[in-house]
Amino acid sequence: MYELMLIMLERLGLIVMLAFIATRLRFFRNMISPAVLSRKQQYTAIIFFGAFGIIGTYSGVTFQAEPFLLQRLKTDIFNHEAIANFRVIGVVLGGLFGGYKVGTAAGLIAGGHRMLLGGFTAFPCGIATIAAGISAAWIRAKNPEITDKPLLVFLIGAGAEMLQMALIVLLARPYTESLALVQHIALPMILANGIGCALFLLIIKSVAKEEEKAAALQSQKVLRIAEQTLMHLKSGLTPQSADKVCTILYQELNLKGVTIDDGENQLSHIGSSSNAAVIESLNSRDTVIGTLRFYFHSQKDVTSIEKETLSGLANLLSSQLELAEADKLYNLAKDAEINVLQAQINPHFLFNTLNTVISLIRINPEKARTALRSLSKFIRQNLYSTTVSLQTLEDEVEHVKSYLSIEQIRFEDRIAVSYQIDDSCLHNKLPPLTLQPIIENAVKHGFKGKIEKCELKVTIRDYQDNIALYIEDNGSGVSEDNLVNLAADVSRNTEGSGIALYNINKRLQMTFGSDCGLNFKSRPDYGMTVYFNIPKIS
Repeated sequence: MYELMLIMLERLGLIVMLAFIATRLRFFRNMISPAVLSRKQQYTAIIFFGAFGIIGTYSGVTFQAEPFLLQRLKTDIFNHEAIANFRVIGVVLGGLFGGYKVGTAAGLIAGGHRMLLGGFTAFPCGIATIAAGISAAWIRAKNPEITDKPLLVFLIGAGAEMLQMALIVLLARPYTESLALVQHIALPMILANGIGCALFLLIIKSVAKEEEKAAALQSQKVLRIAEQTLMHLKSGLTPQSADKVCTILYQELNLKGVTIDDGENQLSHIGSSSNAAVIESLNSRDTVIGTLRFYFHSQKDVTSIEKETLSGLANLLSSQLELAEADKLYNLAKDAEINVLQAQINPHFLFNTLNTVISLIRINPEKARTALRSLSKFIRQNLYSTTVSLQTLEDEVEHVKSYLSIEQIRFEDRIAVSYQIDDSCLHNKLPPLTLQPIIENAVKHGFKGKIEKCELKVTIRDYQDNIALYIEDNGSGVSEDNLVNLAADVSRNTEGSGIALYNINKRLQMTFGSDCGLNFKSRPDYGMTVYFNIPKIS
């Protein structure tokens, strides 16, 4: 028994060496990587593990119990001989990694081969080999994490050999020879095959860890490249951005050359071309907008991992180009929305002013001329405001003065206006038609029904990084509840009398951010203050 144990351990080294060599092969790595094997991978696994089972048989030694005799395995076995071997290793691993189809088929191949060799244990050994593949697959189905536990795999391999020993005793004849055989070979074969299964598993797991490590390194490289290219692709696919991206790809991927084109023209090329190339498309909204060509130093450098990496990288670059396009569309839509909001001006003011001018022509021609000049200036400013996104506070204040000049005439000088403006603020910019609608709202609603003097105050103060703007009136004011409703309407309502304030609030937030919206303070009979801050921009 001890002599057989030493021989089995010696031969086990050969099996482990073959397993290690097999795991270096690409087809084996591809076979053990996916969780579910494809049909082609199943066929590959059946052939591999079945062949490994046959090799396990031939790596064993023939054994004759009475008299005790060990010798090298021949191509056929005499009826009184048996084989001490490693056949179940390949079959068990096939069942664990490939499932029922692979385990059963590999067992049939290795077990059928054993039956053909002959010997009085041929039939029970063949049946035990098939059962080992099926049993291993069943255990994996019940416990999917079994392949991460070498000790349990050792027990499975050892258990498969125990089953084989039991079948030899039950089925092999003569009984006395089968019992003597089992007494001599049971322990060495159980331990050797259990150890072999565990060692084979550890070798496979080391391959899987190598694959994971390589994938992690490739992922890190792709993310590093994506981070570097993001700032350049914000402007889209241009010759300038293509040059930057080509340089980054050439340096990071250690390529022979890189080319980027837009589908028609070459935008950039760095390095040199070669026959070892990988071509990936750049897409935006399911449309091909360009092509990436990666040139390698030799064909052997173009591995499946490299192809997957470059495919993922092309997808990331395509996503960056899509984001750049979406950003452009967003800015266009934002500008269009601002222009629409700017164009929403109350038309009633124009009609009321014209009626006032008509009534003044006979009784006070000079005031009528003043009103027409102010109206002309006001309309020109309105037209100009739809062509720009920002204008200076100086122009905005002049626009307000034109408007209030008309209103003072209409209200027969019942409106008193005062200005407290820091001159250092006048060069700063804000969206056009911001102050005038606020003031119009104060005149229209705050002074409605007010008989005594109506006072309006416009304040613009310089506060370091910000400019504070206040429009105060001494009109009727609103209650606290109505003030809350007004603030809510300005934030979300686009209908009713609050449309002007909503538009102003919306444009301020779209231009400067959510913190630059309108704020309100008011008490009944004490008027209202509308105020907001804007950052300093020239």
